[in-house]
Amino acid sequence: MGRLIIFIGLLLVLLSGFVASAAAAPVDTALLKHKCTDCHDLDLILKKQAYTAEWEEILDRMVKYDSGEISQVDKLMVLKFIRENLALDGPGAKARRGQK
Repeated sequence: MGRLIIFIGLLLVLLSGFVASAAAAPVDTALLKHKCTDCHDLDLILKKQAYTAEWEEILDRMVKYDSGEISQVDKLMVLKFIRENLALDGPGAKARRGQK
């Protein structure tokens, strides 16, 4: 019985470490790399502190500037990614603030 308790305890420790590392893992930035890094450094984008509405204004400017490269569909996909991962009022930013 004692070995079972030790085994379960070790298993819980390992699982909690796995969950913590998954939560701290960097977001998948492939979409940003594909659509935004011809003109902007990825670190600049990831460090930008802005709310969803500000990001939307930025993306509107980028679409107007280079609509051949960034379609409205691309804009919506990038905005969704930003809202979920980078925007100050999005869940990703809230999670990062909780980690600090």
